[in-house]
Amino acid sequence: MTLLFTRARQWLNYALALTASTLTQPSSIAFADELDDAMAIAEAHGEAPLFPRAMLSAPDAIPVVKLSPDGRYLAYVLDLDPIKQVRLYTVGTGQHQTLFSTKMLEGLHWSGDSGYIFIETEQGIGVIDMTRPEQPAHVLNLDAKSEEGFYGVDPRHPHAFIASQQAKGRASHTLFRVLPDGEKTALYHHETYVSDFLPGNGSIPHFAIQINGGGLDVLRILGGETQTLFRCLITDKCGLLSYNSAAETLYMRGRFGDDLLGLYAVDPQTGTHKRLHRDPSGLFDLNAVKLDARTGDPVLVGYKDDETSFYGLTPGAQEAVAEVSRRLSARYYYIEPNGDFSRLLVVDQSADQPSPAVTLFTPATGDLLAPLAGQTATAEWQAMLNHLAPRIAVWYTVSDGMRQQGYVTLPLGKDPGAVPLVVVPHGGPWGRADGSFDTRAQFLANRGYAVFEPNFRASTGFGHRYMAAGRREFGEGRVQEDIIDGLNYVLSRGVGNPEKLAIFGHSFGGFSVLAALAFTPDTFLVGVAGAPPADLGKTIDHYRKMHDIPDFDLSLEFYKDQAVDPDDPTDRQRMYEKSPDYHWRKVKAPLAIWAGGNDPKVSVLDVRDYVLRLQHAGRTVTYLEESNAGHSPSGSIARQAYFYMVEKALESHLGGRMEDAPSDKLERHLKRITVVNTAVN
Repeated sequence: MTLLFTRARQWLNYALALTASTLTQPSSIAFADELDDAMAIAEAHGEAPLFPRAMLSAPDAIPVVKLSPDGRYLAYVLDLDPIKQVRLYTVGTGQHQTLFSTKMLEGLHWSGDSGYIFIETEQGIGVIDMTRPEQPAHVLNLDAKSEEGFYGVDPRHPHAFIASQQAKGRASHTLFRVLPDGEKTALYHHETYVSDFLPGNGSIPHFAIQINGGGLDVLRILGGETQTLFRCLITDKCGLLSYNSAAETLYMRGRFGDDLLGLYAVDPQTGTHKRLHRDPSGLFDLNAVKLDARTGDPVLVGYKDDETSFYGLTPGAQEAVAEVSRRLSARYYYIEPNGDFSRLLVVDQSADQPSPAVTLFTPATGDLLAPLAGQTATAEWQAMLNHLAPRIAVWYTVSDGMRQQGYVTLPLGKDPGAVPLVVVPHGGPWGRADGSFDTRAQFLANRGYAVFEPNFRASTGFGHRYMAAGRREFGEGRVQEDIIDGLNYVLSRGVGNPEKLAIFGHSFGGFSVLAALAFTPDTFLVGVAGAPPADLGKTIDHYRKMHDIPDFDLSLEFYKDQAVDPDDPTDRQRMYEKSPDYHWRKVKAPLAIWAGGNDPKVSVLDVRDYVLRLQHAGRTVTYLEESNAGHSPSGSIARQAYFYMVEKALESHLGGRMEDAPSDKLERHLKRITVVNTAVN
């Protein structure tokens, strides 16, 4: 059932409270036509109070929440910045308890029997024994630079996980089944990177997806013999989901020759496949599959469309999704069932939810429980809920005829056609803007700017053709033209003052900022770029050198195909001549740039070099460098400094609202990290 709003009721409720609505089934593109209504509602609303910078830059209160397979517990993380508390909620008693605190947590995973919680950290894997949960133990060291990694909870064992480790002095790896006491059993030895692994047991085969040149082999492994079932392209996004041994059916996600990513049943002997589900609208890729832990059969699928949609694959799941739709106002959310589908965790991340709203739903009784009420949103955010800016999906056609999608966020109490407009390209470039709550968009709208987030070609989630249309079109190419075409569409709809435009982005979004100022130098009054690569060839070299992710070999093959081959001098020169690095002299507008001194993805030396060239050429440039930061600012004061940089640059050149002068602490921090400032205040 598609979970989208009716037009009239959505905006009636938005006008009253900006928080509530009802759910129904219009098409995604029809939903996009509500931009005119959103503009009228936003203009009629009173101007929002100024949101504190410190509140906007704070991390999510609860970044992780996991339902145990038996449905009895919620494990969740409370982010107290920089400390994270791992906490446990007992469903039957309503009791909350703090298990331990750490700075290094990356993820939580329940064992299949709910007896253990496996903890991902920067160093490896820890374990919480539920019989003594206050005593976590470290059980396995993992080195990401050696392509060692956590492959998930073992579906064939009640309390084990799967991990890959490198043999000492050798490039080969072994996949192990690891028990809570650290005991390891070797399952599969490999010489090249395994992107996905589904363990077997005894007579049940293992399945693996392994890189092979520029493609991926789907393998069946049993009794020491390995059979290649079929081959996937790097861009196919093949993934293993589960194996029902009784029905001898392997479940996978993939394209299998289709444009859209879907759910498939695969014959484990021959590799022949049958599609089980794809997006009924024919527009969006499969995003989530939820399984019955008893059989391995899929019972629920989800899609990120303009917001989100879920579909049950069994009568019980269909009824449960319909009930969630009927009783909750969530528009962008995910569902996580427990092992037998007797309880559902629903996490609402809609555009009006600054912190996720967590609900437990029991289909058999119809009971709804809000176990984390009062812990997810701060009192400051609660006071601001009625002043959040409306966020709406829009569909439009760019100049070569391609249909594209994006999001517009509108400031309250303003004439939408008179306010400055900020374009915010997403990172990646193989990512997307979606319909969830977006802190950056709310921050900018609160300061008085309309915001446009384009899902230009190369964006993911809209099918292979949408993504592949951006192939090798970065820099001075179609991707950048899409951003400008989308901007022109939004302006044509009466959103934004065409004389007051800015562009702001991080990572590839920062690359797009540099490209916009070089290739359309008279369009924007100011640009703001976080961690911006100026040349994708140099960036891939740096990424490879740092080798900070386990699947870099797979990523490199993708980069070679879709962007630039860093090992081909001719191809590198092609990309360089299209890059903002090559065309830096064309930049005229003021530019504010942030970089992390330990960025594993974008070299700080390359960013410095770009900034110094602008400075020596007499351009207006501000440069902030967080010496200890990675690809993004980390820590409260660092995030506040980043937000201040954005706020100050836009206010100076577009005239939006700005919070009072920074605190003494922030002022001192800004002085430490400001390397270049030729801006005239």
